[in-house]
Amino acid sequence: MQPHAEGRSGDTDLTATSSPSPSATPRLPSGASVLRRGLLIWGLGHISIGDRRGWLLMALQPLVIIGLLMVAAQLIDGTRWVIVFPPLAAILAFWVAQAVHAYRRAVELGATPGGELQAALFLPVAVGVLTVFWLVGGRHGSPTATLEAYAVAWLSGKPDAAAHLYVTPPTADSVAAGWASQTEFLANRVEELARQYGPTSGLDPSEPYDNLRFGEPTPAGPGRQTVEIDIVRSERVEDTILGIVPTATQENVIVEPIGTITLALVDQPAAEWLPFGRLSSQAWRIEDVSIGPN
Repeated sequence: MQPHAEGRSGDTDLTATSSPSPSATPRLPSGASVLRRGLLIWGLGHISIGDRRGWLLMALQPLVIIGLLMVAAQLIDGTRWVIVFPPLAAILAFWVAQAVHAYRRAVELGATPGGELQAALFLPVAVGVLTVFWLVGGRHGSPTATLEAYAVAWLSGKPDAAAHLYVTPPTADSVAAGWASQTEFLANRVEELARQYGPTSGLDPSEPYDNLRFGEPTPAGPGRQTVEIDIVRSERVEDTILGIVPTATQENVIVEPIGTITLALVDQPAAEWLPFGRLSSQAWRIEDVSIGPN
């Protein structure tokens, strides 16, 4: 009888050691937690559910972001800035996709579902990043963009901002002195034209910039474009609707050309702070501004 009892005792011990205890069973985080971690850092959601691929994603994220920043820093100001937009959109899409993949995998393994709204909340962030890039990118990527930047700097009295727009940047003092001379000539000319066309012309010597019109850039040779600057005045134009109802509108009429702005497409200097991965780019710059008899 005793050997038989020992056999039963051995069977009991074997059964006890082969049954896992509840505390030894791995616990999965909730689906919301997995999704949140994935949206914060690539691969963190996968790591939380024991997926080793998350370590690869975590190592890949800084490399991708740094690479994109290196490319964007070199191209965002010139004519090739649009090249950066598709990779930026793809990175943001992948950001959400890897987090959603970790969430779905966690639910398949038995995690508590929920928290899907977090992925939707990431959308305004992505749209904000893309919008800022679209607004900032290509500041000097077209003649119109460079002309607008120069006109804003001129009308707001910021010679230091305008100096950086030139092919060969002059000093801010030199730009300010040129503006002072041009403004004096423009004010005198507007005053003469105001006496000629009368008070209804809208010509105001105290605000001569209000009487300027910048034309559209026109080609002036390979990699060069010119913009005409004209003095305009208001003119009353009378008409009728259906030949019966009289109407009157105010239109701007060119009085005379006052000057030209010449722009040139030049190579952007390579970023010296980059040890490798330097890219070529081009931008439109101010070559010459001629207003008045000179």
